Amino acid sequence: MSKPGKTHCFHCSLPAPEPIVFYAEVSGEQHPMCCPGCKAVTEAIVAGGLDHYYRHRTEPNQQASSVNQRLRDELLVYDREDIQADFVRKQNDEYPQANLLIEGITCAACIWLLEKHLSSISGVRQVNVNLSTHEAQIIWNPEDIKLSSVLIEIHHIGYKAFPWRADRQEALLKNENRLFIRRLAVAGIGAMQVMMYAIALYSGTISNDMTAMYRDLIRIISAIVTTPVILYAAAPFFKTAIRDIKIKHLSMDVPVSIAIGSAYFASLWATYAGRGEVYFDSVAMFTFFLLTGRYLELRARHATVRSARSLTNLLPASCLKKVSNHFARVAVADLQPNDKVRILPGDSIPADGQLIKGHTSVNESMLTGEYMPVTKQPGDTVLCGSINTDNAIEISVTRVGQQTRMAGIIQLLQRAQQDKPPIARTADRVAAWFVAAVLLIAIMVYGVWSVISPEDAFWITLSVLVVTCPCALSLATPAALTAATGHLHKLGLLVTRGHVLEGLNGIDHVIFDKTGTLTKGELTLADMIPVPNNHIPESGSVYTDIAAALEAHSEHPVAKAFQSHQAIRTTTYATTCATHITNHTGLGVEGTIEEHTYRIGRSDFSCPNQHCNHPETSGQWLLLSKDQQPACWFRITDSLRPEAPSTIAKLHAMDKKTTLLSGDTESVVADTAHKCGITHWQSATSPDQKLLYIQALQKEGERILMVGDGINDVPVLAGADISLAMGSASDLARTSADAILISSNLKQLVNAFQLSKFTRTIIRQNLAWASGYNLTALPLAATGMIAPWMAAIGMALSSLLVVGNALRLSHTNKPSHPRVKHPHSNTLSTRGT
Repeated sequence: MSKPGKTHCFHCSLPAPEPIVFYAEVSGEQHPMCCPGCKAVTEAIVAGGLDHYYRHRTEPNQQASSVNQRLRDELLVYDREDIQADFVRKQNDEYPQANLLIEGITCAACIWLLEKHLSSISGVRQVNVNLSTHEAQIIWNPEDIKLSSVLIEIHHIGYKAFPWRADRQEALLKNENRLFIRRLAVAGIGAMQVMMYAIALYSGTISNDMTAMYRDLIRIISAIVTTPVILYAAAPFFKTAIRDIKIKHLSMDVPVSIAIGSAYFASLWATYAGRGEVYFDSVAMFTFFLLTGRYLELRARHATVRSARSLTNLLPASCLKKVSNHFARVAVADLQPNDKVRILPGDSIPADGQLIKGHTSVNESMLTGEYMPVTKQPGDTVLCGSINTDNAIEISVTRVGQQTRMAGIIQLLQRAQQDKPPIARTADRVAAWFVAAVLLIAIMVYGVWSVISPEDAFWITLSVLVVTCPCALSLATPAALTAATGHLHKLGLLVTRGHVLEGLNGIDHVIFDKTGTLTKGELTLADMIPVPNNHIPESGSVYTDIAAALEAHSEHPVAKAFQSHQAIRTTTYATTCATHITNHTGLGVEGTIEEHTYRIGRSDFSCPNQHCNHPETSGQWLLLSKDQQPACWFRITDSLRPEAPSTIAKLHAMDKKTTLLSGDTESVVADTAHKCGITHWQSATSPDQKLLYIQALQKEGERILMVGDGINDVPVLAGADISLAMGSASDLARTSADAILISSNLKQLVNAFQLSKFTRTIIRQNLAWASGYNLTALPLAATGMIAPWMAAIGMALSSLLVVGNALRLSHTNKPSHPRVKHPHSNTLSTRGT
């Protein structure tokens, strides 16, 4: 397609009338527009972060001639696969999942409305909307419905949807905060002014010396001051209530709007008729108190969102990329695998990569939770988002964008924020039924008081509607879960499923894998025993150098155990002296050094013509031979995580059963179990056997937490009640797990159990307070003992108390651990397979 000329519309390519009066900025450049419609659509596309669409389109757009057409044109853009690449992801053969930002969410009822409405649409498979982050994850079947149709449905019910972007989310949060402050200011100023006039009215009524003219004048002025409070500050309540009534859903804003609207219009009637009481002061104060409570809730939600988004902020906007033998600054979005990038001290690493030049230390605390810098040498992996702290380095990019480890963590964190645990869904349903019950009770109260005291019936009913608003009940659970999830993330444990915090309280059996879980998954050279042989006079240190020279040519994990010795380049048997290297899969390595044939690996491979028994010490033994004669035994071990024994002991102190299931040999598994104090273990277990073992325990009524890290652990992770993957786990294992120990520090498992217990306590306290407050206040309001303004204060304070109590979870110190003694070795059982 030819590029539009200066006199043609950049959006639709139609001629732009001269002189051109409409322009839109795309990629920092002003482009002509033929009409306001095209200008609006272009600006909407740019605002959504999709300005690169204009670089990839092959045909001009249709002219945006009307409001509906503009909306349709804007949303149709999102059906393009190249546009969806930034905010839609698809794993394996699953349906695509879009990550969106929803503008217009005000309370928990909005979440219910969006999920209920979108879930009813044919082709939409799953919808999760988060109140704290205003994010929505939508899974749909492209064969049944297009994404643009889903977005149109979101607009039809009063919301706006945009592709998720960190800057867009921050702008949305700032705009929401700004609007809230304006509404709060209008309500606050209005409430103070009306209260001044109300004091004069009350004083005149008490002293009975105010003339009707002054009374009516004060009422008129109060009405004028209160009107902006109703039309602007309280507008969100009315909009939400009208929308919910249209879709036949009762939210907490329905009774609130009925209370505010009824009091306001009744006061206007009393002012106009010159008889009856006015409650402009109660209306303004109620609006102000309600907005104050919701604003503080808003601030707490925004703090949680920004904390969760701090990972995204680690990514720099640009970096130094090697172009034609020199480094030029380019946008991080332009990086591709195999690009060479220079990272200066203090800079963030823009992509996952491999260090190829220089050495340094990097701070990976935002990714792993560990604050100690990690030393990096050439060949080591560096992660996107970590901070280079020491020296300038050069890396080769391996993964960019949504493929990086940081992006994976962000996606899992978003999944955790979207996922609702059963207790949260129950609370939402209870709140909806509670509103219905409140409205029925209000009708009954009005009927009774209409008989007893008709002049008080309206105001007593108003107090009932206000005082029983279930804001606190709806906030009780999500506020606590959000705070606890954020705190665990700071500790280095990423919760990716909503049922984890609730489910941990019921876990009574923890099952561990060995390699990479209780152990570091890093093989080390633990022992070296030369074989007495008069024909091979070399010393033990020379044997180690020979083995290192051979293993330097192998990619097997065992070879890493000799890496520390491969750095010795001044010995006789340097790496360059090993020739004719042959790797025998599953057996070992063979090579020639100084005209002698050396082999290292299994004993039957190294010395095929004789039987050699390895030493009795447990572990994995490798035999080095010279010309097929045994020369030296090497014992390879996987070092135990230093915190593993204490973690197991603390779990035992919490009355948790522990079991070790491993595919390793009996002697190795027994030794690991012995060191950790685990009394029940099984060796040589396949993934299927592990799954059968867990299923057998579950049939006996036990609830299982499985901790693993490898691809072979995926079936058992999926079968456990709760699964925990180590931070170094395979991508598939992390995806299958309910939580990820990104710090790889097992002691955080104990912290998770204790924080889960504390979270349950906080939720129970919140629910008890919210329900207790409503049940206590309802009869007081129904009997006329609580005035509308008192009800407004009580309702606001109830919500504030619930949110404040939940925030204790985000500021709590690390949970204290029970004092335990280190387990003795005599508790070991030799149970195995």
